[in-house]
Order: sequence, then C-alpha cells, then structure tokens
Amino acid sequence: MIELKKISVSTPSKKVIVDNVSLDITPGKLTAIVGKNGAGKSSVLKALCGDVQKSSGTILFEGKTIDEINLGELARRRAVMTQKTNIEFSFSAREIVGIGRTPFSGVFASLKDEKIILKCMEKADALHLKDQSFTTLSGGEQQRVHFARALAQIWDAIEAKTPSYLLLDEPLASLDVAHQHEMMFILKQICKQNVGVLIVIHDLNLAAQYADVVHILKDGKTVAHGSPYEVFTEEIVTKAFDYPVSVIPHPKIQCPLIVASNTTS
Repeated sequence: MIELKKISVSTPSKKVIVDNVSLDITPGKLTAIVGKNGAGKSSVLKALCGDVQKSSGTILFEGKTIDEINLGELARRRAVMTQKTNIEFSFSAREIVGIGRTPFSGVFASLKDEKIILKCMEKADALHLKDQSFTTLSGGEQQRVHFARALAQIWDAIEAKTPSYLLLDEPLASLDVAHQHEMMFILKQICKQNVGVLIVIHDLNLAAQYADVVHILKDGKTVAHGSPYEVFTEEIVTKAFDYPVSVIPHPKIQCPLIVASNTTS
C-alpha cells in the first residue's frame, strides 16, 4: 500500500494548492481523483511522485519512506504516466515503450524485454504503431504508447502478482470514447493482478463505472472519499463542481450516472 498522510503543498509564493489530503493506494483497487480544474488533483499525484516539494505530511511505500527504499526496486514496482511528456527526437513508438524496461536491462533490451514491449503495445492497442516515429503520432496514439510504456515498466510484477502501482495523470484526455473505455477496462483487469491504480480523471461517469474508490477534491481539500455510490450524490457533486447535477441509476450497469441539470439553457 502507498499511504499519503495529511499532505500539503504550497507554491513558492506560499499559496496552498493541496491542503491536508490523505488517501491510500491499495493493490487490487482502482482509485480515482476527480475535481474541478485547479482543485489540486495533479499536484497530489506530483507530490506522491516527488515532483513537487510537499510542505508537510508523510508518504509511505509499504510502510517505508521513499528514502528507505531502493530506487531500482521502486522503479520496477511503481510506474507513472504523466499528463505531458515532451519527446523531441524521432524515436519509434517501440523505442518509447522500451524505456519502461530500463530498470531491468538498462540501455540494451533483452529478448524477454522485447516480448514484453510488444505484449504491452498490443494490450494498449498500439502494436500497429511500433515502427512509426513517436513525434508523428496523434495525441491519442501517443497516450496509448505511453500507457504501454508504463505497463512494460511493471509487467514483471504484474505477471508475478507482486504488489505494484500504476499512477496516471489524465491518461484519457486525448482518447476517443472507445479507447477511454478500453484503457479503463485494462486498468480494472490489472488490478486483479495485485496492482494498485491511481488515476486523475475528469469524466465523472467513467470514474463511477470503473473506480473502486473515488476521492473528490475542491480548492486543494478533500470534499468526499469513498465508493462511487457514497461520493457521487447530487449534493456532493454540485458542491464540488459548483454546478447542478442529477444523479440517477445507470440504465445498463450497476453504478450511478451523473447528468448535468442546469435548467437555464
């Protein structure tokens, strides 16, 4: 388990962007963070990854602080997919996915690595892109390649069902509706392999359909935390997003359905 305990993050000008947030990332569960733009969602994930200096609080990886963990072991059991990754050189899509295997083989991929690279690209529906230059791909295609890279990084742990973690910051932003659901389905499947998934996501209905736990933020603070049924109520969502919604049972599957209900338009 990865535990965030009372994390706060401030800008250099002392503006608080994450205020006393606590949450757990548990192997076997998909946890979604949702909230308005600027709510602090990505900042929580960046604090978790060490990309921003937290003002206070504790982050534990299976009971240990990051300073107590071998970084190589951490890299083999925790993968991160950031919101934006700038690639300016003409690497092929396969080479980008291969970066995920560097904690195992360094610069030169083994035969095992090559098989894992292709398997992860196939799972992310990116295998047909393997020989194309990454910089020529569409935004959605690049997202799928990066998703395959993250999977490749922890694939050994996934196959061994060793507790591992996948942290994703808005991975669905450039994907069409079919690929959005495909990615969420894959995440649910790998959770069954003892993987803890944390995803920052904007689409409330995708979170309602696929997440085991939902954490709602507003102005850097926790508004609600619990199952989709517990947190996706009309009162909570309307308060968190400053916009009226109706929450009804989904007509096809067992989850709440959130519908905007502004009557002024």
